[in-house]
Amino acid sequence: MNEIQRDISPIRVEERAARPISPRLYNLIIAGLIFLGFCVMSLGVNIVSTPAFLMWMSHNVLLYMLGSIVGTIAGIMLMSSAVKRQSVARSLVGFALFICTFGLMLSMVLMNYSLPTINTAFLATAGITAVFGALGLAFPQVFQRIAGVLSISLLALIVVQFVMMFLGVDQTWLDIAVIVVFCGFIGYDMYVATTVAPTVPNAVFMACNLFLDIVNVFIRLLNIVSDNR
Repeated sequence: MNEIQRDISPIRVEERAARPISPRLYNLIIAGLIFLGFCVMSLGVNIVSTPAFLMWMSHNVLLYMLGSIVGTIAGIMLMSSAVKRQSVARSLVGFALFICTFGLMLSMVLMNYSLPTINTAFLATAGITAVFGALGLAFPQVFQRIAGVLSISLLALIVVQFVMMFLGVDQTWLDIAVIVVFCGFIGYDMYVATTVAPTVPNAVFMACNLFLDIVNVFIRLLNIVSDNR
């Protein structure tokens, strides 16, 4: 099962009094952190593909996976707490912990694909993100209404994928379905990002949510592109 799970409940951003920043800086922080996430993934591929790391991994697989999962969850919890307290320091520490552990875990997935496949999937993901991000801004009410449907659909797809894994059934159609669902989440989270106060903790938290949406699309596109080569 190679999709990255996100919080499937509606996003709630609770705020205390916080120092606002300009909308331009708010958007730049979100875009910059998402870009940083992909940079960490690229750097991680170079790290996890070294003989020394592979040798260490062969004896510490469980430790590596547990450490990555715990670090990712801890980072998300720190960012969520930072939103409630509007703590800039806590939000940045949480994102750093999240992106380092989560990015390194994703690097293990990327190293199984060729560079042309990764480039093709990345360009397609960038195009999808731009289109559905713009749709989320242009038609916010539509994405607000379908948020519940997206959450239920994702739960159903998770269950179906577990069943199909045990049955050994081809999952190409499931990859497409997951992409469609997360395209909806991209539009929805883009809309949500415009409804909260422009503060640094809010920007960091929204960057995390959008990064998870985009990564899910990216990983599924990798599967489809690699199957077609």
